Amino acid sequence: MRGIRLGKTYAVMGFTMFLWGMNVALIKLLVNILPPLVMQGTRIFIAGITLFLILLCMKKQIIYKEMPWKFVLLASFLGVIAHHSLLAMGLQQTSAVKTSLILGLAPLITAIIAIATRSTSLTKLRFFGFIIGFLGIIVAVVDDFSAVSIFGIGDLLVLGSILVQAFSFFVIRRVTLTIPPLVLTAYMLTIGSMFIMLFGLIFTPTGYLGFAEMDFVSWGIFIFSAVLATAVGHSLYNSMIKRIGTAETAIFTNLSTIFALTGSAVIIGETMHITQIFGCLLIVIGVLIGTGGVEDWIRKRKQIKQVVETPKECVKSPT
Repeated sequence: MRGIRLGKTYAVMGFTMFLWGMNVALIKLLVNILPPLVMQGTRIFIAGITLFLILLCMKKQIIYKEMPWKFVLLASFLGVIAHHSLLAMGLQQTSAVKTSLILGLAPLITAIIAIATRSTSLTKLRFFGFIIGFLGIIVAVVDDFSAVSIFGIGDLLVLGSILVQAFSFFVIRRVTLTIPPLVLTAYMLTIGSMFIMLFGLIFTPTGYLGFAEMDFVSWGIFIFSAVLATAVGHSLYNSMIKRIGTAETAIFTNLSTIFALTGSAVIIGETMHITQIFGCLLIVIGVLIGTGGVEDWIRKRKQIKQVVETPKECVKSPT
């Protein structure tokens, strides 16, 4: 039974990371058409509205009597407004390679916070899996170590973006004990995106004119990114936070690096190297260890061994 549940978790999170990884390549295309804040705010707003429409079509409850508004607003601020704003500002002042590396620290930072706050108890083996996953990201992303040796203000902003996001995961877990993850995600995306769009209107007031220049393909990419990658992806991720925990869910985000590299190669035409393939292999190993898959396999092997050996020990010699 545990194996079936673990298999479903891997399937859901694997699909979510596929959407997020592909979304990286799609966003690279969209930022050539629209300013980052305008694109991010509008895309996330459409995702939030989409979720509300889905909830209405499903005739699900949207407002609850004991609505934890202060935590919903806190999750919106940390997970959407602060995270995306800091990330957008950081991207303007640092390289994509360094950004990928810093974002790769997210599962490790989330695990450390979870252990420090006693939200989870990771074994040494599983924590080792988090470290292997991060090493995999380094191998997959870095070609020239001298290019990532200097730490600047842009890097601090990106680091800040993953710190606030990590804390948002714990707020999300708390809120989903009161309201369904889908409802929380809808509020988070809608509330947060409205502030980001306002920032976009202040800093790039003519940026919204870019929508008039988008062709059919660009609109298709934009809708896919908003509805599938953001609306569906965040809903699935938040539901897994409630089901398996914050640190356990965070380790899966390493997989998005694999799909991001694949998407960049297929969609944008970037070249994949042998080191990137080796790095992806390390990431997969790290995820299997960090999520407890390896421990589960070892436990099953021990149980099978006990079942095989027990009858032999119980056989009595004839009298």
